[in-house]
Amino acid sequence: MISSERYITILEQFISTKLALEDRPGIEWFMQDVAQPHRTEKVFRFLDEYFGKIVIASDYLKFTGTEMDWPPYSPDLTPCDYFLWGALKDTVYGKQPSLLDELESAICVACNSISVETLKDVMPNFILRLRHLIFSNGEHFENIVF
Repeated sequence: MISSERYITILEQFISTKLALEDRPGIEWFMQDVAQPHRTEKVFRFLDEYFGKIVIASDYLKFTGTEMDWPPYSPDLTPCDYFLWGALKDTVYGKQPSLLDELESAICVACNSISVETLKDVMPNFILRLRHLIFSNGEHFENIVF
């Protein structure tokens, strides 16, 4: 289980990595899921300090008054949610790692095994999901088969 303090530590690591890779394209938006530890005042203060108005997060609107709130009923909106995590989980846990080093190695192997072609195939689905979100005016559309 993750606490808001642990989540902030993870975010700090993300920020330091982002700063180290400044030659890479910048983040358009920072989007996080609806897990309870991600929705604390401490986390929102951190997000506001580092990302300001480019955050999409449940309840962030109430905290900051910014205009972008997490789309309701859309937890599987991003490619990581509807594709990547499931694909990695199947590959990684299929090998049944029992040690942290084995788990890390299995994750690296699984990530490297995803082909560019597969990633290209995932993107039209993402665009389709965004269109459905717009068409449904942000309402629930989980029952649509993509």
